[in-house]
Amino acid sequence: MTEFGRTPFFTASEFEAMGYRLVIWPVSSLRVANKAQEKLYATLARDGSTQAMVGEMQTRAELYDLIGLRHFEALDASIVATLVPTLAAE
Repeated sequence: MTEFGRTPFFTASEFEAMGYRLVIWPVSSLRVANKAQEKLYATLARDGSTQAMVGEMQTRAELYDLIGLRHFEALDASIVATLVPTLAAE
């Protein structure tokens, strides 16, 4: 599915009702990100700073919550804490 093609806008439920089992939006997130980058660089060119965009930025805490970083840190800690047995001398 693409926003700028010939296919009209349908929701995932509408596609399902038409018999589709899978629908992808392959570049939608990229287009949204590109638009945000365009706005950021225009702000930077205009203001010489990104300060006006801080409210639209994902914080580090938000990113870590989104990706579940604490779970990975716990996994890392369990791996580091594991002792690997040594082979007996031959």
